[in-house]
Amino acid sequence: MIIRCSFILVTLVALLVSGCATDNEVLRKDALARDPTWPTIRAAAEIEIAHREGSNAWSYRAYYHPQQHTNGVWVVVAEGSYPGGAEGDYIDLVIRDGGVIVSASPRRPTAHPHWK
Repeated sequence: MIIRCSFILVTLVALLVSGCATDNEVLRKDALARDPTWPTIRAAAEIEIAHREGSNAWSYRAYYHPQQHTNGVWVVVAEGSYPGGAEGDYIDLVIRDGGVIVSASPRRPTAHPHWK
């Protein structure tokens, strides 16, 4: 009986702790998306992807998620929209505050046959 109660208590505490950690991460990313410079960074990411793809079809439909903003540098993930893009189709970008692209690389190079 004590073992069962202990197991239930440990399980509930683990669920509570993991739920709180997830909420904090979601709040942090939402705060990044509300940053006043985010629209400029998102536009720079969209233009860079369109330039490298040779078309704006993928970049226009993609979802852009800010991951980190530290020391004037943004880390952004562009995710291909489904069904227009392949599921799990991601491009990682590192962009300075002024919109200068530091790096851009697809996670699966085979998903971008025209990547330049």
